[in-house]
Amino acid sequence: MKELSVIIPMYNVEAYIAQCLDSLLPYTGDNMEVILVNDGSTDSTLSICSDYKERYPEIVIVNKENGGLSDARNYGMKYATGNYTFFLDSDDWLAPDALSQMLSFMQREHCDMVQCAAYYVDGDNYGYDTRFVQPDTPPYVVDRHKAIRMLLDQFELKNFAWGKIYKTELVKRYPFRKGVYFEDVYWQHYMIHHSERIGIMPAPLYYYRQRRCGISGAFSLKNLDLFRGYEERLPFIKQYYPDQYYWALTRFWDDIYTAYFFTHRYMNDEIKSAFKDYFFKCNEKYQIDFDEHLLPRLQRYRFYRKYPKLLPLYHIYDTYKVKFDEWMKYRKKHLKQWRKKDETGV
Repeated sequence: MKELSVIIPMYNVEAYIAQCLDSLLPYTGDNMEVILVNDGSTDSTLSICSDYKERYPEIVIVNKENGGLSDARNYGMKYATGNYTFFLDSDDWLAPDALSQMLSFMQREHCDMVQCAAYYVDGDNYGYDTRFVQPDTPPYVVDRHKAIRMLLDQFELKNFAWGKIYKTELVKRYPFRKGVYFEDVYWQHYMIHHSERIGIMPAPLYYYRQRRCGISGAFSLKNLDLFRGYEERLPFIKQYYPDQYYWALTRFWDDIYTAYFFTHRYMNDEIKSAFKDYFFKCNEKYQIDFDEHLLPRLQRYRFYRKYPKLLPLYHIYDTYKVKFDEWMKYRKKHLKQWRKKDETGV
């Protein structure tokens, strides 16, 4: 039995798969197995992987009809024999010895799952989320209650299935939801809920490619699955983490309204209509909860009495108004200093 199983779903990634495998295979050793799930590729992906298998016997290649990312990950789990599992997307790649570092920390700290940070790659541009802990911050461990809040915040702990090592027994207990996009959102909170210790490694060891044609790179009706996933998480949070429910509800509306307003000009009429219908249905469904949690904060807005159904929108306005006011105070405080620097060149 191997210590770590790495599962890589593949579909028509002939342009990326070599870089992915080159970042991984020199560091596998005797304790890791690599499971390549060919999800019905029609290009040369399978041929490229067959060449790698001749050089690296630890590779396992399995073929299946195209069924999507969730189906491919679930299929790969059938072949996983390691105590731990890592999901690597076929168009991404890893820093040298990334998995050994993560696995060592996981075992040393007796964690149920461990996440590293990631570089977001757009062409020749590399960057990491500055809201995340700085890369030189030492790894640390949190419990599941703290981790749930971190997941809702989406700063230190992300929804993505990739970039994390899990106990295999936990992953096999909860297969990915098939037939939806952004399947990680429907799944990640279960991983945290059944973990006592969650490790966070702020060092960016994963390279996440931003593909314009990928699921997360374009705005379409598929994005409704993302918000439905957030919504489906709400009753789970309310049942098991009731002290976090208000915040989960708040972030839910922050996300969907922000996405709608900032991407509205990129939507065609069909997408606009679908999002509008979804937003107002949710607004009606959660009106009581919004009245209970948000109304006291928004009483100062007189126009609420005239349009009570738009309470969530008032909340978004209030949130961003606070952020804007804070920025203006900062700018006013430092304006003279900036002007002096511009004038003197110091």
